[in-house]
Amino acid sequence: MKIALTGGIACGKSKVSQLFKKLGAKVISLDELSRQVVMPDSKGLNQLIECFGDGILNADKTLNRKALRDILLKDKANQQLIEDILHPKILEKMQMEIEKTKNNVIIVEIPLLVEKNLDYLFDRAIIVNCNEKNQLKRLIKRENISEKSAKQQISAQISAEERLEIAKKLPTDVIENNSQIFEMEEKVANLYQKLANL
Repeated sequence: MKIALTGGIACGKSKVSQLFKKLGAKVISLDELSRQVVMPDSKGLNQLIECFGDGILNADKTLNRKALRDILLKDKANQQLIEDILHPKILEKMQMEIEKTKNNVIIVEIPLLVEKNLDYLFDRAIIVNCNEKNQLKRLIKRENISEKSAKQQISAQISAEERLEIAKKLPTDVIENNSQIFEMEEKVANLYQKLANL
């Protein structure tokens, strides 16, 4: 069973994936795959350099993710171009990972599930949600950025309400992540039991 795990930035997707992994689910992170498709000398990175020049590289020829994010946030057309280059490569890697796995429960951590209409690839969805105050606080702390930058990153994403629309297309579970970690562990464990029994 292929389950898409999604949620807003800094809502705790990675934490939830780690908990699922501990419980025995196969977890595939698209963020991780997105790093693989831009390794030095990869087709993905070379195409990005062709478009945006080598200003997007660090001294050691690896991708400077911050420089690329700045280009992406500056202009919708840039964002589209970057996505057109990278997304097909990431999805291809994801399919390969899924085909390799023997596990019954496959969780794919996929930030842009709704934005990119990728629901057709999955059997179910899990949304990790948290309130705006927690989201802002966590993002500022995690990225070490100003409140203004954090708000900008959050507003660049779709709203929690828009994300919940996925429930019209896929059976969807929502995990609210506003409480202590042990409560979260319990929620994830209960959900894993439910999914494993489906």
